[in-house]
Amino acid sequence: MTKQHRTRTFVGALLISAFFCTANLNLSQSAAATSRLVAASVLGTWKGESICVGNRPACKNEIAVYRFEAVPGKAGVVLQFADKIIEGERVPMGKLEFQYNEAKGELSCEFTRNQTHGLWEFKLSGDSMEGGLVLLPGREPGRIVKVKRVRESEVPKAPSKDLYE
Repeated sequence: MTKQHRTRTFVGALLISAFFCTANLNLSQSAAATSRLVAASVLGTWKGESICVGNRPACKNEIAVYRFEAVPGKAGVVLQFADKIIEGERVPMGKLEFQYNEAKGELSCEFTRNQTHGLWEFKLSGDSMEGGLVLLPGREPGRIVKVKRVRESEVPKAPSKDLYE
């Protein structure tokens, strides 16, 4: 093999290696970007109104703030920290684990707390989320919720996570 032939073979091998490295890097970046987009679709802070429905005298209309976080090791599950704003402060209402159907952009959580058995359901549409609470077993509407994505800096300071039940 001549020196010129070895050089051409070496340069060709370098070009092929560079191509595959760049392709793998692009695939990795694309997967990471997709992961961030998926997470960004529900994770974060949301603020809006939570309006009482039906005849429930103890129920009060609220300005709600929801924080959704990923649950490590649980695919399709997000943790919601729910607050209401009272006199300019965020007051914890509780935390719940929601099932997140990414393909449909839907969140749901069936829960029982004290005497209340209910189902929270939300539908995402970009930076808006709508849904509410259905009381079980009769499927009576309990709340209608409309929230929009906000920056954490646009709402009062979040309470410590150890204050949520």
